[in-house]
Amino acid sequence: MAAEDLETKSRRVFDEAINKGNVNALDEVIAPNLVSHRPPGPDVKGLDAYKQIITDLRKAFSDVQFTFDEVVSEGEAVATRWTFRGTHTGQLPNPPIPPTGKRVTMTGLTLVHTVNGKTVEAWEYSDMLGLMQQLGVAPSK
Repeated sequence: MAAEDLETKSRRVFDEAINKGNVNALDEVIAPNLVSHRPPGPDVKGLDAYKQIITDLRKAFSDVQFTFDEVVSEGEAVATRWTFRGTHTGQLPNPPIPPTGKRVTMTGLTLVHTVNGKTVEAWEYSDMLGLMQQLGVAPSK
């Protein structure tokens, strides 16, 4: 799949899955055997487990908005710098944090490897400490 096609498809699908809540749209761009590395947490294995992560995110942040800030691709690899915004209105499952009502912004970078246009492996690096500070569960500077 051409890099531009993969970028366009990924943007559309992630808008549909994260911003609108249609996690089944992920079937278009994620392989069933996905392995997603998300330090410091455990790996997420499989498309269904990844869909659950998105579902949990949407429950914890009812007005979630995910934007792609920059996308760089080469061959079958795509790197995306992104921003996540939302209001913490529901239980955050991991780590378990009850709703705070706080509006947060988190940035991150995800590098994916694809085979036949579907993501088979991903590495996500996000500012979890900054998120925890905004939620008031980690000390600020």
